[in-house]
Amino acid sequence: MVEPGGLGDDMTKEEMGVYEEEQRKIDEYEKEKEMEERPTRRHTKKRSPMWDHFSEVLVHGMLNFGKCKHCNRDIKAVPEVNSTSTLKSHFNTCKYNPHNDKNKNQGTLQVIQGESPSVHKFDPEALRKAIAKMIIVDELPFAFIETTGFREVMSIACPRFNMPSRRTCTRDVVKVYFEERAKLKLFFKQSCQRVCLTTDGWTSQTKDCYMTVTAHFIDPEWNLHKKIISFFLVKGDKGDNIGKAIEQCLMEWGIKNVMTITVDNASANDGGVGYIWKKMIKTGNSIAEGKYFHMRCAAHIIILIVTDGLKELDESIMCVRAAVRYIKHGPSRITRFKELAQLEKVDSEAFLSLDVYTRWNSTYLMLATAINFEKVFARYEEEDPLYTLDLTSEKGPGIPVDSDWENATKMAEFLGQFYHLTLSVSATLHVTVNQFVMDIAEINVVLEEWADSDDILRKTMAKKMQDKYDKYWGRWHKEVENERGKGKGKKKEEEEENVNMFVFAATVLDPRFKLSNFTKLAIEEMNGELNGGKAWEAVKTFMHALFEEYKAKYAPSDVSKHVGAPQSEPTQKREGRKLLSRINKKLRVGADGEASMRKSEFEKYLHEENEVNMDDFNILKWWKDNAARFPILARMARDVLAVPVSTVVSETAFSTSGRILNEFRTSLTPFMVQALVCAQDWLRGYITINIEEDEEELLRLEKELIEEFGSTNSSNSKASSSKSVCKPSGVVPSCPPRSST
Repeated sequence: MVEPGGLGDDMTKEEMGVYEEEQRKIDEYEKEKEMEERPTRRHTKKRSPMWDHFSEVLVHGMLNFGKCKHCNRDIKAVPEVNSTSTLKSHFNTCKYNPHNDKNKNQGTLQVIQGESPSVHKFDPEALRKAIAKMIIVDELPFAFIETTGFREVMSIACPRFNMPSRRTCTRDVVKVYFEERAKLKLFFKQSCQRVCLTTDGWTSQTKDCYMTVTAHFIDPEWNLHKKIISFFLVKGDKGDNIGKAIEQCLMEWGIKNVMTITVDNASANDGGVGYIWKKMIKTGNSIAEGKYFHMRCAAHIIILIVTDGLKELDESIMCVRAAVRYIKHGPSRITRFKELAQLEKVDSEAFLSLDVYTRWNSTYLMLATAINFEKVFARYEEEDPLYTLDLTSEKGPGIPVDSDWENATKMAEFLGQFYHLTLSVSATLHVTVNQFVMDIAEINVVLEEWADSDDILRKTMAKKMQDKYDKYWGRWHKEVENERGKGKGKKKEEEEENVNMFVFAATVLDPRFKLSNFTKLAIEEMNGELNGGKAWEAVKTFMHALFEEYKAKYAPSDVSKHVGAPQSEPTQKREGRKLLSRINKKLRVGADGEASMRKSEFEKYLHEENEVNMDDFNILKWWKDNAARFPILARMARDVLAVPVSTVVSETAFSTSGRILNEFRTSLTPFMVQALVCAQDWLRGYITINIEEDEEELLRLEKELIEEFGSTNSSNSKASSSKSVCKPSGVVPSCPPRSST
């Protein structure tokens, strides 16, 4: 039951039903937990005067709640836990208590700096909910609610508030999870026409395998959303286990229309997608017969391409990495290095950064900054003999020489292209799929230029990377073994595109590109001259077929009416049907005797002039403004433009789960981990918090604080010493307080 003035005031009947169902689950969860942990106790007579205003509510013969006789609200009254303290708290704040003399509508005047005075009303329930959200969003442990510092702050900020225990806070967190889940569930049911999924796996410190499922969609107001809808424990790493887990997730959320699933290249993921694909085909809710249901993660493919290129420069990269590691090893070395940088007049905003071996993008950032300090490294070698001894030892790779710095410069230049491509495909705040074809074509142009270079290193790198590029993006048709009859051992072309066709559909639905010559040339650059023509024809055929499919599914029933035909009133009986039929026939037939059919939405869209190609072009805003003119194409755009080309969004959940399920919180149950991870994503929205500290900023702040408070302490100590000299001999100075270590 929803309280008066509570959440239910703004709910529809359907929302209320979903909310009450989730509340029922919360109540069952709380009762089960309390019955397990609660010791048996003999029922005794109640002596507290509070029971004059509350009725006992027994669960399995044991006292569990006290029902307020004034507002009919159930208040926790477990003798071993709550006693009558919660009853007293509610009695003093109950709005319907006739014994409470305070004006129920009276608030507290509150003045916030920079704002006009406003009326604040003390609401302990809202404050408890805010604390629960703080635990979720800020990734705090449940024990934080019982820490001395936080309780002291709350006692000063809000003395009237009775601080809950960690158990109560845990229940509040679960309640927030179910409330937010109910809201999102209702939105999927009412306003979401089709979703795209990304999923990936993660192994915790306890070696448990978790999987996250993220839903991507565009709402009716043309805003792009990404929501983590599940973070669950996977029993096995086989494809069927993954597929069944995703199927169960979709059933719980009531999601039936799935556009695509984006996964990395793991074979188990392929099996899981295949399992879901079969289920979607049976229901008939797929688009293009589910042929393009599987989307491969572009960021993972970029890693495979770049890794092959990095193998040619392992020795040079190791030398630069060792040099950077030596400088970053101690503050005295960093200070001396910066002094030498000033002497060499090296002006660089970014300082040295050490990479992570398994992350090529961090290797690029390390090389991009290190090459700016090449002269400084050479000078540092002359001043610090330990630098040479450390890098030239048995385990050391050696001091970076001119050739190493030259190779590092080439690699930084080359990796910059892939670094910016990764940033493009990994974006979450705007659509990425419409630009993907252009990004792929750009990479192919760079690879071809390096392959034609006279530099042996560049040519070798480009050759290895081109092979990997062609495997995933460059070849239009796969070559497979023909295992039947006499053709065994020979190869044939399989009619299957390496690149998902929805990627090309998103490019065509971008009003800057459409099916123009620019798009045609980009596709030819992407696939080469041999397969470029095949790809272009396939894209045009697919787009017309996709439009016809959407037209058949979603077009209104009166689309066949012709322009110029008089519209009759449905309630009137009209005569002259032969005349109307003859006029319609003449309208359909031109002067040359050929049928002049009405242009479709897609044809109108293509015949209009393309928009100017600007970097800040907002494609979602364009479709929002033109949805009324192209209703069927707009529906296509809402589905296609939501397709993510990478699983980076799902992988961000693993950073959160790694902090939540750390070495101090390994006892959290899988359900509680899911509640914390999902609720945090729903509450934060697009706000991201960077918890990493800036080392240089910290050093600068530390220096300023030492100068500020150090001088203050020294002046205070001088003043105190002068006062002690003038102190009368009869006064004994008190002992200083003991310092705690």
